[in-house]
Amino acid sequence: MKSTMTFTVLIWILGMSAMLFLGRVSFSAPVVNGTQDRNLNSSAEDGPDEAIEQAMEEILRGGKAVRRALRKKQRDAALIAISIAQKGVVEAKKLVPSAAMKLEGEAQARMKADYRKRLIEVLEKWLQVEKLLIDGKMEEAATTMKEISALEKSGHEKYEVED
Repeated sequence: MKSTMTFTVLIWILGMSAMLFLGRVSFSAPVVNGTQDRNLNSSAEDGPDEAIEQAMEEILRGGKAVRRALRKKQRDAALIAISIAQKGVVEAKKLVPSAAMKLEGEAQARMKADYRKRLIEVLEKWLQVEKLLIDGKMEEAATTMKEISALEKSGHEKYEVED
């Protein structure tokens, strides 16, 4: 069992390294002095929403892998995949939607805060799923995944994002 898990972790590390090398995984910088640094994979024409979209795609990809692993009762695979989704959330919460940048003063501050708080709540749910998986509570983890989906849907409705 231990050698299988070590092998799985090694494969995951190699896969992540390959994705980094091929540009499939990206790292974004936060807003500094009122301007947002570009995502490493974004062109000059891309705005902050492009970087957010890339992070959201990473969350979606990780979530699909976790759900697939849960259906197959593959706890270790789910634990590995959950890191992909969590990383996407961390990347997204560092960014600021362009809609917020169009606002001024208190309205802008409220939108930035709401966006970040929503993503913190999503990250907390992902961490809860991870804890449940570690404890072997697969059914409870699947239920919490549904809560993540509901948070995603409400966020997309609020910010009028097409799924």
